[in-house]
Amino acid sequence: MDGITLTAWILFIGMIIGLILGFLKIFENSKPNVEYLVLVALLVAVCVMGMLPTAAVPGVQAASFVIIMAGIIFGRETGFITGVLTVFVMSLFLGFGFWSVFQMIGWGLMGFTAGLFSSKLENVYLRASFGFIWGFAYGWITDISMLPFLSTVNLNSIIGVFIASAPFDLLHGTINAILLVLLYGLFKKIFSRVKNKFIFSMNVEKNITANHGDKQL
Repeated sequence: MDGITLTAWILFIGMIIGLILGFLKIFENSKPNVEYLVLVALLVAVCVMGMLPTAAVPGVQAASFVIIMAGIIFGRETGFITGVLTVFVMSLFLGFGFWSVFQMIGWGLMGFTAGLFSSKLENVYLRASFGFIWGFAYGWITDISMLPFLSTVNLNSIIGVFIASAPFDLLHGTINAILLVLLYGLFKKIFSRVKNKFIFSMNVEKNITANHGDKQL
């Protein structure tokens, strides 16, 4: 790889990191309360626990199901944050690399789009299709991290990388679709209860803060 190509890759990865950090900064500036931070931590913990036992099996990405469910039930921002932080925590166990950036983008966008189309995903066929498509989309995004290792980057080599990962992407998409069909009702019930409790806690905190302010006045 020549110097110009290497510089382009560094700039490209730097731009992606900047976008992720920018989103996290916006999230930080929104001043989330303790309950919300605990919620996100629990979602990330579930993703990591589901991912680590199968980390050595290519294409088996159990965390994708939880990230999609997080986006559907808790919204696109929570889905994105869950996806990004899942990679960060998982990398503490499996190791960091520049490929981690593309994993963050892949899972972050997966959770974000799940929240964006949450109303459509009540339909079982659309939900299964969504999970299946994201099996390939996630693979294509993370495949980009392999391109710097190629001696020559052109259309044929890029297509070759995508074709090589196709069986694993197919497995990933199939598992997503199956889980979103079989376990959607159970996880929706569990996550909805957590969401309702979270909203109740937020309302109680707001009322306490408001009453405290009224007493000061």
